[in-house]
Amino acid sequence: MEALNERIARIEDALLSVLPDAVDSSWLARVAGQDCPEASPSWADSFLEPGRELLRRGGKRWRPLVTVLTCEALGGGRAADILASLTETPHNGSLIVDDIEDASLIRRGGQAIHKMFGEDLAINMGNLMYFLPTIVLERTDFDEVTLAAITRDWLTVMRRLHLGQGYDILWHREAGLFPDEESYLRMCRFKTGSLASLAGILGGRAAAAKAVDKGIVNESLIGELGGAWENLGTGFQILDDVQNLSSGIPGKDRGDDIVEGKKSLPVILHVAGHPGDINRLMQLFARAAKKAPKGDWTAVEDAIALLTGSGALDEARDKGRTLLRNGRGKIEGLLPDNEGRQLLLGLVDGFIEKMG
Repeated sequence: MEALNERIARIEDALLSVLPDAVDSSWLARVAGQDCPEASPSWADSFLEPGRELLRRGGKRWRPLVTVLTCEALGGGRAADILASLTETPHNGSLIVDDIEDASLIRRGGQAIHKMFGEDLAINMGNLMYFLPTIVLERTDFDEVTLAAITRDWLTVMRRLHLGQGYDILWHREAGLFPDEESYLRMCRFKTGSLASLAGILGGRAAAAKAVDKGIVNESLIGELGGAWENLGTGFQILDDVQNLSSGIPGKDRGDDIVEGKKSLPVILHVAGHPGDINRLMQLFARAAKKAPKGDWTAVEDAIALLTGSGALDEARDKGRTLLRNGRGKIEGLLPDNEGRQLLLGLVDGFIEKMG
């Protein structure tokens, strides 16, 4: 744990370098790309506070850990530290926007950001957090080819994130629309898997640019790392969906996915095996949503009981575990045996243990 905490401390420093506790004129100039003496830093501090608030609440920080540890495992040392915010800051921005879209009340044990600061400031900050970390690209000493590749990778993932969220929103807005398992998995790969994939790719690119033995890292390896972490991120999302309906997600209400009408994998698997229950589920979803923001928790519990009784919850859990274990095996085979790889594998083992 001490070894991971040391890396997390470096990651927190990297996040603060992008979104500091207080900004000044030089920070504004760097972000804006020009001097702006008339723009008071104190005003900026006011509208940046929603992002700081969410970051201060913590989080697993596993995506930047993947970047940092992958680079270390491939011999790149701390070269990827500066890139840590390229996944973590957009992830937090997406949570702010996601909570507005889902009308969520709680995030990480506190009031949802849009409830604390208002939807206008929350939307603006959530969107800014997608783009803000790109300022680090101007401070690296990577070669132009590496920088171009990182920029291309980041842009692709930002598009995928929004495509995935679009599918998710559509499915829970349309009460009678139940996607098939393949479509759900594609949504997860876009919405969650893509950032996990980027985390592994960034670590590989930093190592390819800075490792003493650059010959061990090539485009093929970087692509395989991205694919392995996409699977891991997708498995993580599935287990997160299962945990929402079983023990509950720390800092959120158990079963709030039912209140929001989300067609998570347990729901999809249940409907596939019991199509006659579609109307029953639609009724329970409608009842759960009627008394929002608190929800009709009797309907929530009835829906969870239905999914549990059919075995859909266990089936989804098994699919998530399989993705995590397959991804773990791939990572183990791709990286040399050293401390970085051991810490990464321990991270995945923690996912399986805590969420599986």
